[in-house]
Amino acid sequence: MLMHFRFALKALPKLSSPGEYMRYYRQLRGFTTRQLSEKLNIVPATVLGYEQGRFPIPYDIAVTAAEILQISKSLLFDDFCVFIGAPYTDRLHTVRKSYGLSQIDFAENAGVSPSIYPKWESGSRRPSRKMYQQLKAAFPEI
Repeated sequence: MLMHFRFALKALPKLSSPGEYMRYYRQLRGFTTRQLSEKLNIVPATVLGYEQGRFPIPYDIAVTAAEILQISKSLLFDDFCVFIGAPYTDRLHTVRKSYGLSQIDFAENAGVSPSIYPKWESGSRRPSRKMYQQLKAAFPEI
């Protein structure tokens, strides 16, 4: 006896930003803005700001929110978060070596402090979003 089953699969709507994914899955999981914000230890207005694209979702918030919403963290990542999660230490080292530059020369070419760059490459400090953008402007392959 052959049986045919039909499943109604709900297609994922076209979402184009991490904030839109956050809103979609927050609502899908039945969380209010306040409930999600309490779980993230931030104010509800901040969650709204992320969802509306007024400001980017920080790496640590994106990781925690993805766990709460039970989704892939990549859905909440922008290019900075992808860089931080890559891990960024390997990426910085690889790009710097491809140019044959010392850490000091690489930092100077990127316009960042030669004293902070080695801490980024070793992983003892994380570059800020602003510093990432500065690195990316000088070395687009980052």
